[in-house]
Amino acid sequence: MDILANAREQNRLLASLPHDAQVRLRGALESIPLDKGSSLWDAGETIHYVYFPTAGLVSLMALTAEGGTVELATVAREGMVGLPILLQARAASHQAVVRLQGAALRLSAATLRVEMQRHEGLRSALLGYAHRISGEMAQAVICQCYHNVLQRLCRWLVTASDSTGTDTLELTHESLAAALGVLRSAVTEAAIELQDADAIRCRHGRIVIRNRLLLRRSACECYEAMHAARAGDEF
Repeated sequence: MDILANAREQNRLLASLPHDAQVRLRGALESIPLDKGSSLWDAGETIHYVYFPTAGLVSLMALTAEGGTVELATVAREGMVGLPILLQARAASHQAVVRLQGAALRLSAATLRVEMQRHEGLRSALLGYAHRISGEMAQAVICQCYHNVLQRLCRWLVTASDSTGTDTLELTHESLAAALGVLRSAVTEAAIELQDADAIRCRHGRIVIRNRLLLRRSACECYEAMHAARAGDEF
């Protein structure tokens, strides 16, 4: 089976690349699972591979010296995990954690560097994606500073559902608390409020979205800003 032809139906960034660039990458892509909770790399580590998710969701996380965390951005089948490589860095400034189980196509960072130098169209497409992710990270700072936990939880859940194409998310309150950079109890309190409104159902590490419209209305304006940016990508 042609691994890239299959991936084009699942990873929008790969599908957006010029055809000749796709042909050059075909033999270098490797299909791998993304195991929930696993780390693709930690902050400070040398990045040896980049990842094009075809299912699941990866969180790009900032960490404090005391172990605190907050999510900078999420990457699913619309993008690529490996922003530092696109910006000509070799070490990660953040951690990349699999938040929702899935799969990805893996490419060596060395191969990508060479191909970006050789192919202007490939370089242009990937730098355009890097620009969008940088904007999402800036929006995340605004969200962290100015919006409450309920608003941010609604934004996160709807964004994750959009990215993965499912209303059933295998997530614990602890995992959501790590992503939002808040206490687990704060997530639980917000989740109970949403469950009482029949917007979601929580049970045994699973969250099912029951009323997407209510979640969107309850989310902060960051959802619409991020959604518009993703929809505007020329894929």
